Amino acid sequence: MKKIFSLILVLVMFVTVLPMANAVSNASFEETLAQDLKALGLFQGVSDTEFDLNRAPTRVEALVMLIRLLGKDTEALSGQWSHPFSDVPGWANKYVGFAYENGLTKGISQTEFGTGVATIQMYLTFVLRSLDYTDANGEDFSYSEPYSLAYHVGILPDSVDRENFLRSDVVIVSYCALSAYMKNTQNTLATKLISEGVFTQEEFDKFYDKTAIKYSDTSKKELTAEQIYQKCSPAVFYIEVYDARGQAFATGSGFFIDSEGTAVTNYHVIEGAHSAKIKIGDTQEYYDVEGVYDCNKANDWAVIKVAGSGFDYLKIGNYSTVVGGATVYAIGSPLGLQNTISQGIISNANRLLDDISFIQTSAAISSGSSGGALINKYGEVIGITSAKFSDGENLGLALPMSIIEGYSTESISDLAQIQGNTPQIPSDSEYSAEDVLRAYVMVCWNEEISDSVAYTESIDTANGYCDMSIVLNPDMSLEVLIWEVYEGDMYYFSLNLSDTGRKFLFYDYESEYGDMRLIGSSWLDPASVTRGMQVRFDDVEGNTNPRTDEDIATEYLEIGLDFVNIIFDGIAQAEGFAHYTVADLGFVNFK
Repeated sequence: MKKIFSLILVLVMFVTVLPMANAVSNASFEETLAQDLKALGLFQGVSDTEFDLNRAPTRVEALVMLIRLLGKDTEALSGQWSHPFSDVPGWANKYVGFAYENGLTKGISQTEFGTGVATIQMYLTFVLRSLDYTDANGEDFSYSEPYSLAYHVGILPDSVDRENFLRSDVVIVSYCALSAYMKNTQNTLATKLISEGVFTQEEFDKFYDKTAIKYSDTSKKELTAEQIYQKCSPAVFYIEVYDARGQAFATGSGFFIDSEGTAVTNYHVIEGAHSAKIKIGDTQEYYDVEGVYDCNKANDWAVIKVAGSGFDYLKIGNYSTVVGGATVYAIGSPLGLQNTISQGIISNANRLLDDISFIQTSAAISSGSSGGALINKYGEVIGITSAKFSDGENLGLALPMSIIEGYSTESISDLAQIQGNTPQIPSDSEYSAEDVLRAYVMVCWNEEISDSVAYTESIDTANGYCDMSIVLNPDMSLEVLIWEVYEGDMYYFSLNLSDTGRKFLFYDYESEYGDMRLIGSSWLDPASVTRGMQVRFDDVEGNTNPRTDEDIATEYLEIGLDFVNIIFDGIAQAEGFAHYTVADLGFVNFK
């Protein structure tokens, strides 16, 4: 395993809301909080006595809550507002009109506000905006990933269900928001609402327990090692990575953090990979890695997307449980031994190495454990098992989960893309044009042809199609290949680019019905090849007119060399990359 150290750790505190001291004994936890929010004018039930907390909030309800948290409830109800939406219930017209005219919402279309449920992303975004944070141009957070900032400011405690977001979760997030600080100030949201007359200081003191939010896990149940393994091992997987030829060259570990295939591993596990598959222990099923959401090579983490859904996943644990002496468990695939669990303690909660804070643990970590899960006694993941000191015993290192804070899921990159779409060949390099072209195909190949990998571009035509490829053969030789189907007839052309001196050209034509066929080949002196030069076959067999097929081969020769030049031009577009042409492959007179 590689030791890669270079990030300042950002501590993320996870909060748990505790019941208020004045809670009614027969009221649920969320009902108690809802009653107090209602007393402050911030939350309404479906009736005077029913809060309907066990259903998902609607988009309208989430918007109304935003307006109240902004202290604009009275303004919204007292004004004359309009909106273009046809699906807004009558009671919410003024709220939606106020929000629309003040740029708080645009709806899901020009005529529909949206009658569906509010997602947790939507509501967290609303609450963060009420705290003066903005998702415009990703300044403070993004709509698709509000979680990290929400954790950081204290509005997303562990008790909020991210998978099944209900009105009860709205209550908890809203309650936490009152004691959260406004952006870049020492004033809380409650202080702001008091100054705007939404409620008084006396009302706030009466209906809000300032000690209710605790950075604590006292309500959690400790699990045994057997329970940890049963609960957590299905969410940890074995990962196998492959090079451009499809050959496996390394294995490691990873784990899911949601049911939709979002997973975490070390960057060095996927480094150099062109593709990857994961295997889940209980089912022994393989799943493709679709790509990478986000990664950081220097800090050795990657958030990947696995094809599929419905996966078991690990909940990210409270950082307050990362303390020296705490019991932890490592689950991964050391030496390829899938779903191996080891137990230990946190030897040091903040082992600083090259400016990165690691969790040092005595839980056994070996080669292949990289990217696995370090789990606390509550069954929550707190770290990514990453490295060990080979000269000592029980000296493992895990990156804290906070290191991936702020990761983006807005787009997915291919594994090859994160390594760079073009080979890293600088302009002053001693590599040859053939080396550069070979590296390009190894990185960017998108098709397998027989036992070879190839970069192919396809063109649809009115009467068929044409594929142009640069092929990297098992012996590392290169050829440009053209395969065209025209009105059912099939044409095949290849030109070897790697032979020293002369280049071998091969041509094959077959009619749609198979009654006409010609095969021709030639050895070409590349220096003699000019644009429009007539190809003549040295060897030819078949029952068609060879002159017609020589004309077609001549056209393909020109198209193929132009295609190679286009690839070279693309490589050269990046600053500092060498600019080669087919002249560097010996075709010095092809202009």
